[in-house]
Amino acid sequence: MRQFLLATGVGHWVLPALTLWPAAAALMVHMAGRDASREDINGELPSDGVDARLLTLIALMIEAVLGLVLWCAFDPESRGWQARVDWPWLVDLGASFSVGVDGLSLPMVVVTVLLLPLALLGSWDNVRVRTPTFGALILLLTSGLVGVLVSLDLLLFYLAWELVLIPTYFLIGVWGTGAAARASLRYVLFTMAGSLLMLVAIVALWHAGGGTSFHLDHLRGVQLDVQTQLLMFGAFFLAFAVKSGLVPLHTWLPDAQRSAPTMVAVTVGIKVGVYAILRFAIPLFPAAVTNSAVRTTMLLLSVITIVYGALVAAAQRDVKRLMSYSSISHLGFIMLGVFALTPLGVQGAALMMVNHSISSSAVFLLLGMLQDRGGTVDMREYGGLARVVPLFSIMLTLGILSTFGLPGTSGFVGEFLVLLGSYAFVPGLTMAATSGVVLAAVYGLRLLQGLLLAPLDAPANRALTDLNPRELAVMTVFAAGILWMGIAPGFLLRRVEPATRGMIEATRFGLNAPVGQAPSNGAR
Repeated sequence: MRQFLLATGVGHWVLPALTLWPAAAALMVHMAGRDASREDINGELPSDGVDARLLTLIALMIEAVLGLVLWCAFDPESRGWQARVDWPWLVDLGASFSVGVDGLSLPMVVVTVLLLPLALLGSWDNVRVRTPTFGALILLLTSGLVGVLVSLDLLLFYLAWELVLIPTYFLIGVWGTGAAARASLRYVLFTMAGSLLMLVAIVALWHAGGGTSFHLDHLRGVQLDVQTQLLMFGAFFLAFAVKSGLVPLHTWLPDAQRSAPTMVAVTVGIKVGVYAILRFAIPLFPAAVTNSAVRTTMLLLSVITIVYGALVAAAQRDVKRLMSYSSISHLGFIMLGVFALTPLGVQGAALMMVNHSISSSAVFLLLGMLQDRGGTVDMREYGGLARVVPLFSIMLTLGILSTFGLPGTSGFVGEFLVLLGSYAFVPGLTMAATSGVVLAAVYGLRLLQGLLLAPLDAPANRALTDLNPRELAVMTVFAAGILWMGIAPGFLLRRVEPATRGMIEATRFGLNAPVGQAPSNGAR
């Protein structure tokens, strides 16, 4: 399969197609899509136009197919960028449309483009007004997410980063529930403040590099003193930490995921902020990252995030906010693995970015389905659902078990590797971080107890309907992914390992190999 794809020249077009197709499809959906809420005078759907949700789904499925093509064409034994494309853009500034993937970005790209059509199918009736605009914004958001994950030019990366911000603001503010306007405004203010600092650092780095290129490989060779690296790393890290929801910059995230439409809550949970730390902040500023004070601070923040997120999650009665704080806690595990800077730790962090995106998305979809049926996400309004909606209960149980790392599920492998890798460097902090595993079991089992096993006191809950065939099909795919990655994670690790090992060696030993490539001396 790979040889056939290479013969078609897939490396020359697949990444531009993945990046630009959703933006082009957004225009089609907005212009040709029919609002799902429109009915004619007889109460029937009009014959003119196609349901915008269907057009959006088709566009996202094409994107998913392109992602699978990229996966099949990728050579896991090769180090360095693959499917790289460099098109001239702002030539006078040295900016280019430069995209490429390695073993770090490939899994994130593929899981993102596979999650989005599943999220739309799973939340099909969640949004039924102004669906052409909704679909167009979702597709623009997709283009931004993919652009963030494949950009090698920092100016292109910044534009993709901002492209994620704008659609998300409108998607939450217009189609959200509750305090949606407040949540969307907080999201913009938090994210934009960090992004502007990052832009200043990008321009300063470009200037220090001679003002000839924004390309990552070029800027990694720029010689900076330690003080300058510390300042620039701080600007990059702040932007990425805000987007990730790292404590104490997390306060926008629970509100956004609580108020957002179900599909948008899923996209907000994709770990692009941590990916950007691994892709840009660490390779560009190795002296800052390996500074003992910086590294100790990052590791302490990671453990604080783990424990704080888990404790607050355990106190929540709103199940969406509970899951949002759970995501914050798991972010702490990912950051612990990243800044341990050991091969096992970083590989575990890379796996957790993928695995938690899957399990968290599955649970948010299920909670969105429950809200659509019951009208609330307050745990106190439910109870005994295992007797009423058994299929829903089975899927929710599997998703929750994966979120707190039950062996055999996708959540276990990455978390175990993070703890194993970080213990070699910071055993005391790693032991403190393990308390997050126990607390995750506490709030996860509490959620299951409150929703599924408590007394069925509310008569309205007896009328709740179980998963329909469409929803069951979507959740079956999620269940298969959770179990497959938990039982056989080697297919993912084999692709992640070369890129993460090369990045660690280049950062810790001050080597100048390209970020996607290991040093030639073979150091281990």
